[in-house]
Amino acid sequence: MPIQRDHHLPLAPDWECKATIDDNGIIQLADPTIAALSTGDVRPNTWMLEVRYRATSRWKLPAVTILDRSKSQATERFTQYLEPNETGKRLINLTGIESLDQLQLTLKHLTLERGATLLGFRNPDLASGPILIIAPHPDDAELAAFGVYSQHPKNTWIVTITAGERLKRLDKQYWPGLDDSLEEASQRKGFIRAWNSATTPLLAGVPAEQLIMLGYFNDTLTALEEKSDTVVPSHSAPTLTPDAYRQWNKLSLPTDGQAQNTGENLQRDLASLLNKIKPIIIITPHPDIDPHPDHIASTRHLQAAIKQSGHAPDHHLLYANHLKSTRGFPRGPAHAAAGVWPTQTSTPSPRDDKIASFPLSIEVQKQKALALHSMHDLGGTPGLERQLKRKLKRLLSGITPADWNDYGGHDFFQTHIKAHENFIEPILKDRSLL
Repeated sequence: MPIQRDHHLPLAPDWECKATIDDNGIIQLADPTIAALSTGDVRPNTWMLEVRYRATSRWKLPAVTILDRSKSQATERFTQYLEPNETGKRLINLTGIESLDQLQLTLKHLTLERGATLLGFRNPDLASGPILIIAPHPDDAELAAFGVYSQHPKNTWIVTITAGERLKRLDKQYWPGLDDSLEEASQRKGFIRAWNSATTPLLAGVPAEQLIMLGYFNDTLTALEEKSDTVVPSHSAPTLTPDAYRQWNKLSLPTDGQAQNTGENLQRDLASLLNKIKPIIIITPHPDIDPHPDHIASTRHLQAAIKQSGHAPDHHLLYANHLKSTRGFPRGPAHAAAGVWPTQTSTPSPRDDKIASFPLSIEVQKQKALALHSMHDLGGTPGLERQLKRKLKRLLSGITPADWNDYGGHDFFQTHIKAHENFIEPILKDRSLL
């Protein structure tokens, strides 16, 4: 018996329409005005089909393939994979389609209830003004938003808060035996990761002047939030200061030359950058979905800096690169559709959410794979136990082995090279909560 589990977010769609899925998988919309929306209204926005599904296998990944029937021959757009051995409410990502009245679904290893609901969300105009991406560590901007910034490179600023220098054990250094002390190896790890953050976005055409490394310390951002006037040393290199990782910055920061790892300094630097950049759109971790302490604290430091600076963006897009107790999401191999995070919200919320999903072409997805490969922290080979578990799951998944594109050993090369990049835009019901 499949496990009952609904995914739910407090959503506020701009369009909503009841739909029926017939025996052939054709989606029939109840509202003819929505069905007749033009390509100019459909293509730039986010579309989700809320369905109830039941997996028919304990191990095989349920698959929903979206077909576009608007031309003489049906075209397969992408496939979204769901959880095996589960039943419940899910959102099927339709974003990237051009018409709402010629859609068909093909199903594998699941059944769908006939009744469904189409939800549409107006995407923010990414070309409307500066985009500021907050990356707690080198690689977070690439994982969450490479597709976004590669399509708007001249418009994008990336601020990386930490160099990700922490090394818990000497035998975990990138190059075995290179350094003899944990402190030296940690400093070198931070050095190469800071270099990654200063160079990888150049692959997409982001100007070097718009890449800022703040250099604060890995796994200390929560402590900096709790006691903002207290200096917190790096866990594995106590003599470090943030200045050590700022050498490639083209833009000066208020704390340059006197930087200490404090929350006051971090927020002062962020406030200065907000006033310099004046972003229309800020992209930052979702503090309620992404459980990484540095990710949660990064967004809270940003919120404090917004109040300090007085500059508030028009749009605040939230991402989640990590999920609590969940591996391998979004499901399926690289290039599949990206589903919305497996979230259950049962308590009343002071806000409603919009989903902003941006489709990535195959070429952009391949460029994203290249960008992830340039990040040293995503290199290496998983341990034997991890390799065996991965191989077993793939054998049981019902997906042809050739369809698993092994672009790299890290899980992110499957989960984050997808046909979409998804964000949540919170819409506050009470503006005084800002």
